[in-house]
Amino acid sequence: MSLTALRKLPLRVAGHSYTSARSLVSKAQPNHAEVNEHKTIDLVPPSSKHENSIEVFEEPKRLKATHDIPVCNLQMRGYLPQQLDFYADFAQRAAYHLGMPCTGTIRLPTQTSRWTVIRSPFVHKKSQENFERKTHKRLLQIKDAHPDVVQRWLRYLTMNAPAGIGLRATTWEFEQLESK
Repeated sequence: MSLTALRKLPLRVAGHSYTSARSLVSKAQPNHAEVNEHKTIDLVPPSSKHENSIEVFEEPKRLKATHDIPVCNLQMRGYLPQQLDFYADFAQRAAYHLGMPCTGTIRLPTQTSRWTVIRSPFVHKKSQENFERKTHKRLLQIKDAHPDVVQRWLRYLTMNAPAGIGLRATTWEFEQLESK
């Protein structure tokens, strides 16, 4: 009889079952049989269990604007489009949880910069190297929100911005006219 017994553990991840093999080594009992225990390991915390979906992989929720009055335009720039889309998703989720209506991610035109550099500093003018840099841009527009909440949202985003992403925010504040 072998000292290694294999047991199968079914894993449950948000309604899906997976089975993994795991080896157990025991030197105390040389004549032991296979262990036929089945345990369910939940990898999703009990507070966030849903039947057929995981919230992390869903499209971010959005609130509908009541008056369609723009309050803030947030323009994001970066060199990596995947990182930029991830951060735009993060900003939309933060806006939803602060109760601000936010548009979806608007892709702005990509800016391409090209330049040529001579490889050698002396005689070899014909030996040149070309470089290119693409700057990707995304836009989020916040509507019908209080200016203090927008400022708090912008502070939160700048504190949690990853390296390589630039933010430019344009805010509008509306005041009542005084009559004389």
